[in-house]
Amino acid sequence: MPGIPGPKLLSGERPERPSLRFLIHWALRREELCDPGLCPDAPDEGDRCDHCPLDKLDAAQSSEAGLLLRRALDLRAALKLGVRLGLDEIRADEFRALVVLEEEQEKLDRERLDASRP
Repeated sequence: MPGIPGPKLLSGERPERPSLRFLIHWALRREELCDPGLCPDAPDEGDRCDHCPLDKLDAAQSSEAGLLLRRALDLRAALKLGVRLGLDEIRADEFRALVVLEEEQEKLDRERLDASRP
């Protein structure tokens, strides 16, 4: 919804069962979660630290919401490649995931546009 801030991920904070919107929000903003090169807790080899939010995001991809997100991303890619699908060929949960994915992508695009303005 416009005007409502997106989900926030504070240090050490992660929902027990992340929602689809939460996963989509942070999947689109992976680069904002961590930079192992700048993390003071990261090992010298440049790997991730033991409590890296990227590891938590990656682990959530195998949850029910994460698998739904993966199917929505696959559907979006297929549609962009010109594969034709009717609404009767897309499950309701996958369609809803596509809608949320597009909403979050539009929100991210607006944020980036606003940030680039002087």
